[in-house]
Amino acid sequence: MSLLQALNPRSVAILGASDNPIKAGGRPIDYLRRHGFAGRILPVNPKRAEVQGLAAYPSLRALPEAPDAVVISLPGEDVAAAIDDCVAVGARLAVIYSSGFAELGEEGRRQQADLVARARRAPGGGLRLFGPNCQGVANFATGAILNFSTMINENAPADGPVAIVSQSGAGAAILYGGLRRAGIGVRYMLSTGNEADVCAAEAVRAVVEDEGIRLVVLYIETLRQSAWLAEAARLAHARGVTILAVKAGRTRAGQATASSHTGALAAEDALADAFLRQHGIPRLADFRELIDYAPLFLSQPAPRGRRVVSISNSGATCVLSADAAEEYGLALEPFDAATLDGLSQALPSYVTARNPIDMTTALLGRPQTFGDTLRALSGSGAADLVHVGFPIGGEGYDFADFAGQASRFARDTGVPIAVSVNQDWVAQAFQDQGVPTFWSERAAMRGLALLAEQAGGRQAQAPSAEASVPVAASRSLTLDEPSSLSELARAGLPVMRHLVCRNEDEVRAAIESLPRPLVAKGVSADLSHKSEHGLVRLNIREAEQALQAFGDFAATLARLGAADGGLLLGAQHRADFELALGAHVDAEFGVVVMVGQGGVLVEALRDVQFLVAPFSARQAQDALARLSIAPAFAAVRGMPAVELDAVAAMMVRLGDWMLAQGGRVQSVDANPVLVARGAQAPVIVDAVVAVAAAPTASSEAA
Repeated sequence: MSLLQALNPRSVAILGASDNPIKAGGRPIDYLRRHGFAGRILPVNPKRAEVQGLAAYPSLRALPEAPDAVVISLPGEDVAAAIDDCVAVGARLAVIYSSGFAELGEEGRRQQADLVARARRAPGGGLRLFGPNCQGVANFATGAILNFSTMINENAPADGPVAIVSQSGAGAAILYGGLRRAGIGVRYMLSTGNEADVCAAEAVRAVVEDEGIRLVVLYIETLRQSAWLAEAARLAHARGVTILAVKAGRTRAGQATASSHTGALAAEDALADAFLRQHGIPRLADFRELIDYAPLFLSQPAPRGRRVVSISNSGATCVLSADAAEEYGLALEPFDAATLDGLSQALPSYVTARNPIDMTTALLGRPQTFGDTLRALSGSGAADLVHVGFPIGGEGYDFADFAGQASRFARDTGVPIAVSVNQDWVAQAFQDQGVPTFWSERAAMRGLALLAEQAGGRQAQAPSAEASVPVAASRSLTLDEPSSLSELARAGLPVMRHLVCRNEDEVRAAIESLPRPLVAKGVSADLSHKSEHGLVRLNIREAEQALQAFGDFAATLARLGAADGGLLLGAQHRADFELALGAHVDAEFGVVVMVGQGGVLVEALRDVQFLVAPFSARQAQDALARLSIAPAFAAVRGMPAVELDAVAAMMVRLGDWMLAQGGRVQSVDANPVLVARGAQAPVIVDAVVAVAAAPTASSEAA
């Protein structure tokens, strides 16, 4: 039975069933009865013959039929025996409200793992667990509400195209309440809690299989089993489903709180951010944003690009929308001649046809101006996105007509539209026509930018990896620099031309065969950072200089007690920029590639971006564009731009090569990678590679 099928049970047993519908063990019975569940409800309470008007049973094994799903609302010490009973009667789903497990520490984690081991004893591993420490799950399409949230009483259920998946039970309830107050129907509300078995990623993968789902809103504190979410994103893309996510734990303080809340260690936030971006999952800031932007993604088409046109009857709104467009990376481009001609016929002579379009007071005397402007844009191809701002409306403004025209424009052109307003009745006019509204220009522009981000992320996606996520070795061996450079050269990456000298004769031969000037470095597998020990010298042009470095470096290594691997002489390259390029095997995400500002200040500047392999050249280029230093790569004052395609190709090559190693190579640190303006190719001039010193799980399997 699939997880999606398990969320549609034909019968439900409740352990710890209460006659009081306010208690956790009583609420699901009340909800199942009141909200249309057509299956059998089987209360289990050894102290009562009847619960809420239904016959009660002393134990799970005493039931007249095997339940598909079991709600466990018992003290934590009784849960293990309850799982055994679930297995014995052949249940397929257990929803565990009980707390006192991994959120309490190591002993709790051990007890939680024992629950999973017991569940796996079911034939075919057929018993799936939500929780423990969760508020439960709900399928509002069938009335299978195995959840004790009070929010369901406050906001009546209505089936709809939205699924909520949240590690936090309170978070799921917040999202449910906000969406229902906005008039949006919700089909699934799934709280995963401690995630002993079913995690949020797998739950998302399950609900996107439902053909009635068009939007999934996701709250996570720790991204576990990311392969499930990657698969969910691919299926969602194929079906036209949107996944919106809030990933908490952005800060160290937030990560510490997440650990105590769910009993899980928060993954490195930057990697989760990269993963979500690459899979076309917009990352929002909080619950409020998930609720506010849901109508936009439910009602508007995917944009073709990032060009936005803003229209308003207020100059202030035009200025604010222009600021917001630039802040969120949208392009307010000038109109071409054909578009200007069309707009000149749509707008009064006293309105300038420029972007943003300020209609001023034209709508009062000439209300058709708004529709004429939209029609002029509809055939021009000038807009990928449209923002409309009506900060003030009153008598003389036919907002029902404006809303109808805005709705038809989006439907007929495939260009998304978002409206910013400040009055409830104006917002209602647009919402009645399915046009999303926001209370500020900035919020509307952010929403349009999120639409563009999702569309762009999907277009740039790399083919999915066939191999499983590599497993990190128990320990690794750091190679010296010549061996590291040799590994990267075999990977097809550009490394500087160099020779390793172990005696003075080899130094003299190298100085004659390499193009000067040269850089000289001491070689030792014991030292990753050579410059801080005085083991790097530049501008070596004569044999005497190289021989002097050879002797000095040998003495330094001896004094430090470090292994002496000789002298590396390499071609010295000119550079306009120093970048850092790295990769490592992450236990959750697999191969992760990093690019950023390089040199000795890489840790201090932290101007870096991450990508999870495999990824496309487009995604690599986008990562480079997100660096703070990126504007400096452009052509400046007659100097040519940096050719970043070659850097992007290096990133893709590194990621693909690391995947092909199957965990043999644990990490790569290439810093600096020298990059020059113009056509000069980038080159790696220093690198440290670490390889597995013990067999990895993937290599043993091979």
